[in-house]
Amino acid sequence: MAELHIQMKQTTESAEAQFLLFIEHFAEQWACDLQPVADGYLLLPEVMMRKHGIFVFFTEDGCKVCREEDATTWEDFLLMKLAHLLAERCKGVLRIDGEGEPLQVAPDHFATFDHYVETVLENYDDVVKDMKKYWLYTHRNRSFR
Repeated sequence: MAELHIQMKQTTESAEAQFLLFIEHFAEQWACDLQPVADGYLLLPEVMMRKHGIFVFFTEDGCKVCREEDATTWEDFLLMKLAHLLAERCKGVLRIDGEGEPLQVAPDHFATFDHYVETVLENYDDVVKDMKKYWLYTHRNRSFR
């Protein structure tokens, strides 16, 4: 499962409640159903845009946002958007799988699906970029899986 960990610099007892309020607002804004699961929540985008959904689990020092490896590209976009917004909101440190160098928190790179695609493909040459862009847009929808 691909994970982005958000480590808060200071944790408080109300941090989980603040995360939850923000996640509820995010779910409403992006037309996702929000369901409680063991140790966290599952955001389910509209049925044609999801395969598994996005998981949010609370940790001692923040939270982690996860998706299955074979998720739709829409689910990947929502994972990136939510993780970057949460990290920005709580002034947290964002890491892939909770390890390594912190990622730059850049929610504007994931403002829309188009921004997400451009960010993901920014280091490719034009021919490869066009092919990968086609794949990303096609695989937003689970009917192509």
